Parts: sequence; structure tokens; C-alpha cells
Amino acid sequence: MDITKEDGNRAQHKQGQIHALPYSPELSVYVPMIGVNICAPTYKNIRQKADITVLGYVINGHGEIQVNAEKHRLGRGDAFILRKDGRHEVTALSDSSDPWTYYWFNLHGNSLPLLEAFHLLHTPYIPSVDIEALFLKGFSAAKTKTDNGTDAQTAVILSCTEILIALQKAVKHKAEITSPILGRMKLYLDRLVGETFQSGEFARQMGLSFKQLNRIFKQHTGSTVYQYVLTRKLDIARMMLHDTELPVHEIAVYLGYDDPQYFSNLFKQKTGMAPTLYRQNAKAAD
Repeated sequence: MDITKEDGNRAQHKQGQIHALPYSPELSVYVPMIGVNICAPTYKNIRQKADITVLGYVINGHGEIQVNAEKHRLGRGDAFILRKDGRHEVTALSDSSDPWTYYWFNLHGNSLPLLEAFHLLHTPYIPSVDIEALFLKGFSAAKTKTDNGTDAQTAVILSCTEILIALQKAVKHKAEITSPILGRMKLYLDRLVGETFQSGEFARQMGLSFKQLNRIFKQHTGSTVYQYVLTRKLDIARMMLHDTELPVHEIAVYLGYDDPQYFSNLFKQKTGMAPTLYRQNAKAAD
């Protein structure tokens, strides 16, 4: 299949197989399409606010992804996650003799909690991970034909789950090798969602000063500890506003904010709209 789109003055060019799967309304997360992109040097794709999550795996050449402000160059054996609700930019960097080629799975529906469950919500790039066989397993499942497509859809979702498990293990292993303290820090912070962050207690648990911990964390992640905690809390707040009917003040308390007004003001400052308006817009978009 050959797909050509226009992006300003630059044409997008890609070739590759695409497998479409039937929609399964009983699934909160489903995969409508999976495929492989063989990209021309001019390929560039931009989603200003994506309504899908993309799982990708590079099998040839080089390219670049950007998710919001975070940018990474990728090569063979690298995996990537373009999360729903973010700005995605994908650009080929290889010439036509060595085209950037990657597998991709598109996840529709409520995919962010799935990423959160595997601690991958803020991990767009996972280098050097051997998961090609898992993607191929998904392609094989997509070819399974049934009357309503449910069996094929469920099998592909299971392949996606296996991929996420493998990526979670790879991220954890890399953190333990490059910086054992980083793995401990992220584990502590990821479990802190419903509590108020206390830098002194954090430093005591890690056995280093908060200044040292913050320097290590920023060196490896590009984010300060406070930024990481706040981003996680806001992401979970968005999910709760979209997926539950809990009042805003109860969401605030769940996330460790004793003052609901402070939480509402913080949410509006960081997202551009009040929690109630965000909930209304998210529900209307479904």
C-alpha cells in the first residue's frame, strides 16, 4: 500500500502493509490497525493532539520521534510509544537506500491507564530491546478471521500487553544498570500518587540529599523530581476526570491535595482549563 499526504510544502511518503481489524465495542482498548511503514527520506508525520497511542519498533534505518517537547533519534532495535493526547512528530532520517522501517500498532480507546499500569506513561523511547517477535506475533493474530473479529482483536490486544510487559522490564533493567538509585527513585515516586510529596522523607528513604537526588534524576530523565511527580498527578487527574464520575474534590484528595481549590487552580494553570470544563470536553469528545 502506498500512502502520500501533504504537510505544508513537504510530502509524506511511506509504503508498507496495513492490517485492519474489526471494531469490538465491548473492549475499552482496541487496535483498529497495525502495519509496517517503509519510509522515504521525505517522510514526516505530525499529530497536533493525538487521539491514539502508537506502539512502534524500528527494524531498519534511522528516524526521529518527538512526543510533546521530548525528542529522540531511533535506530534498529529501538522501541517507541507515542501516547494519546500528546503532540506526535515522526520524521525519517535515512536515505532511500537504507529506508527507515518500523512496525506500528495503533491503540484506540482508553489506552493511557494501560500505559500507566506498566509505568510507561512517560516513556516515549526504549532503546535496544529485542521484541520483534512480539510484533510479528501480533501480525499473525491480526490475520485470524472470525465472524465478528473479536478473537483477532483480543489476540492482538494480548500481543500489545506482552509488548508492554517486555518494555517495562527493559526500562527497569536499564535503570538498574545505568543508575541503581534511579530505579529506586522512580519506584518510590510511582507509588506516591495518593500522597503529598515530602522531599525530606524522599531523601531519607533514598539515603542521599534531595539536591543530589534531583541532580541524578534530571541527568537521566530530563525532568526534576517535582516536575515528574506533578506530571504524573496531572495525568492521573485527567484519566479520573474522563473515566469516573468522582467529584473534583474527591479526585484532589485521592491525589494528595487537601485543598481542592488549590488543586483546581493548579490543574487550570497547567492544562489551560478548569477540571470541570476538562471533564465536559473529554466526555463530549467520546
